[in-house]
Amino acid sequence: MKLGPDAIAEWRRNWKVVVAAALGVGLMSVPSYSIGVFIGPLEAEFGWKRAAIASVLMFNAVAAVVLGAFVGLAVDRTGPRRIALVGSICVCTAFALMSLTTASLWSWFAIWVFMALTGVLIKPLVWTAAVSSLFASSRGLALAATLCGTSLASTVTPILCSYLIGKFGWRTAYLGLAGFLAVLVLPALFFLFTSALDQHRTRAAQGGPAEEKAVLKGVGVREGLLSWRFLRLNIAAATMVLVGANSTINFVPIMKSFGHAQMTAAGVAGLAGLSTIVGRMIGGYLLDRINGNVVAGCSVAMPIVSSLLLLLFPGSVEACAAAALILGLGLGAELDAVAYLTTRHFGMRSFGVLFGVVGGTLGMATGVGPTLLNHIYDVTGSYAPALWGFIPLCVLGSTLFFTLGKYRDFGETGLPTGEPKPGSGGPRLVEPAPAAPR
Repeated sequence: MKLGPDAIAEWRRNWKVVVAAALGVGLMSVPSYSIGVFIGPLEAEFGWKRAAIASVLMFNAVAAVVLGAFVGLAVDRTGPRRIALVGSICVCTAFALMSLTTASLWSWFAIWVFMALTGVLIKPLVWTAAVSSLFASSRGLALAATLCGTSLASTVTPILCSYLIGKFGWRTAYLGLAGFLAVLVLPALFFLFTSALDQHRTRAAQGGPAEEKAVLKGVGVREGLLSWRFLRLNIAAATMVLVGANSTINFVPIMKSFGHAQMTAAGVAGLAGLSTIVGRMIGGYLLDRINGNVVAGCSVAMPIVSSLLLLLFPGSVEACAAAALILGLGLGAELDAVAYLTTRHFGMRSFGVLFGVVGGTLGMATGVGPTLLNHIYDVTGSYAPALWGFIPLCVLGSTLFFTLGKYRDFGETGLPTGEPKPGSGGPRLVEPAPAAPR
């Protein structure tokens, strides 16, 4: 991966932000990737149905749909740093509270309502908004590196949770998980995480020199939300999560239903996380060089192969491992492609709100997927019908990505269509002109 001088300069200035944002993305992903491991112990102790246990992800989905645009508006106006810090502290607290779950299913629901209401503060739009504001020439690769946090979470979470549950029981496992996340993530966010808007506010508070402000280019909120292109992007993103993310989230129970041991399933599921890192970095590199519609369309089609391997060779660890690797490679380029395509097709003027709506769609798909998947298992005793259903969803999503059309050129301050001006020091803080609606 050979980077130009402007891209190298961006990385030298802002690599710490990418690291902190990646850890934040990992924290965001842990609720989804951990619940599959805890389903068995909770079912064994309380006798709850698997669909009922997994249904709490619907709370995350509803919160993302209802509050996503408002969080995006807050990010556009106040910057992502404060929002990310508050949300991260609350999410770590929610994990600790899960150790207090009682035999009443309502106690489980209540804790997850708190998780949902605070977790919306650390959704992808928070992290991608910060990174996008600081990178122009290497935005695709920076977004890919940021969203590798999801890969880190999908790799470490099943193994860590399985070990803690086996060693200490599920209650102590939740406490250990909360402590681990707090120590790993919170200091990095406090000392390293920022954005162009946060940097400008800090300099202004310290009495620093005023910076030149540029007009933020892109479509308005109304124009973006009502466009056919935005609807296609939303539907394609939903199919991406329904298939790729939910397959990864539920990979452990899927393998266990085929007769594999818990730790074997957790280890194989970790392969998906590792390959996601590779797929994400390759995808990010390609996004800066070829049409992102093609990158996203090819990526969302790859789980077709994974589903067929799981269906045709359910008892083979090797086939399951290959399915996990392919699934991870495809999933790696998907989420960052959606964020990148949002900036390329709609600009940065209303990115927070528009990607907040997309994030709501992704959250709804993340919530509906595990509930539906485990309901199918409760009814049929098998995950096979769901795996067969994934195939046409992949075809639909791939087609929609391929047909998004050409990029729209909003100019230098809206998109990375050109190099930063000489002496500009990279992308500047961008705000709308006084006459332009936010």
